[in-house]
Amino acid sequence: MADNPGSDGAPAGARGTARERLRLAARHLLTTATLDDLTSFITVRRLTEDTGLSSGAIYSAFAPDSGVGRRTRSAPQAAARAAFWSLQAETDVLVHSVQALFDAAVADGEVEGFEFIEGIADLLTGPVNDSARGTDGEDGWSYTQLFLGAAVSLHDPEVAQFLTASLDDYDGVYMPAVELLLQLSGRELVDGVDLRRFCQMLVVAADGCALRLRVDPDLDPSIIRHMYLAVWIAMTRRTDARDDQLGHRLAIGGQRPLAPEQLDEVRQAVLRVHGRAGWPAVNLAKVAQLSSVPDSRLAGQYPSRHDLSVLVWEDLVTGLDRRDGARSTLVPSVRLGALVEDLCDTACSERALTASLLIAHLHARTNSGAVHEDPGSERVVELLASAILATAEAAGVDLSGPEVPTAAGDDFRVMARATLDLVLLRASTSTMSGEELASMIVDGMVGSGVVVDPLR
Repeated sequence: MADNPGSDGAPAGARGTARERLRLAARHLLTTATLDDLTSFITVRRLTEDTGLSSGAIYSAFAPDSGVGRRTRSAPQAAARAAFWSLQAETDVLVHSVQALFDAAVADGEVEGFEFIEGIADLLTGPVNDSARGTDGEDGWSYTQLFLGAAVSLHDPEVAQFLTASLDDYDGVYMPAVELLLQLSGRELVDGVDLRRFCQMLVVAADGCALRLRVDPDLDPSIIRHMYLAVWIAMTRRTDARDDQLGHRLAIGGQRPLAPEQLDEVRQAVLRVHGRAGWPAVNLAKVAQLSSVPDSRLAGQYPSRHDLSVLVWEDLVTGLDRRDGARSTLVPSVRLGALVEDLCDTACSERALTASLLIAHLHARTNSGAVHEDPGSERVVELLASAILATAEAAGVDLSGPEVPTAAGDDFRVMARATLDLVLLRASTSTMSGEELASMIVDGMVGSGVVVDPLR
């Protein structure tokens, strides 16, 4: 059945029962309604009853004038349109109450970080809910005006222009406060989103929640808080080294792993940023941009920037392994000493990286109890264990005898793991030089019965 309007405004080619044709015609009239149509229930009689004024006073205040298209607007309809124009952004009670909440939070709030944003979300829930459900002392006029205007804007250009200007004003009112909230929370906008667009998204999110709250009396008002936080989480990130915890919030649980070619792109992007600006400059947003892997997909495999540290560490270990191979002709005890010195120098030259590596290990352990996948560290453990074992054998140590340290275990892998953990911990939490740290590690090995001869 055709449903397009004909030249007379009625559905073209409507067929069927009279009831069906009338239903289609009524739907057409509803979808083409103007503000004058929606306010036709405002009559002279109702206005006189509500105000106590005479009909003459009504016509004196609001004379009939031309309406949308060829229609004539009655005096009551002119009064209704004047009422619709009466709300401007600078006098909007809801906008003012929200602005007051911002100001109070800034003046009194001692909490910083994302907790500050969560506090603002809690404060916003009341005013938006009250206005949506008409319990704000204004009979919910803020949202009544918006919802009525949205319903007729397609065919009432004057209303559409008015609401567009009002919403632009709202954005302008909120922008200074939101900019200050970004500073106080230590967050910044993600790439491609400016402050005005961010404010638009916050307003739209609140208005969408208000619509649901208006029609559903049983809906939990906490939807306002959740929507507000969702926009902040999706559109902002931390300005410090922890900014990409955002990625963990965005990641979709259970999504498929990255393809091998994507993993290689990520690795190259991480090494590129690290090579140019050092480890502190590496974050998920920047890596996603350089690798063309979306933030959410990237965060599915690397929940935070700390998890990316294994890629740089593995690259550093490759150099460590290559240099150790070049020392293969040295006496085992000397080669072991050189390996320890090289490892300590490498770790101490990348303190921020080693700290991230430890954080990634701890995070994996506390979240799932699993061992963090770190092929670079596994290679270091094998290098150390092999070097210690070769040193012990060259010294004629009976590997089954009492001379072998009780903490060695599994062909010295336990000792090697403990050595690596100590190197990473000291390098990331102290100001010891690589030489000082190597000396401490060597002294510990010698004390355990492993002979080590420093190269220098």
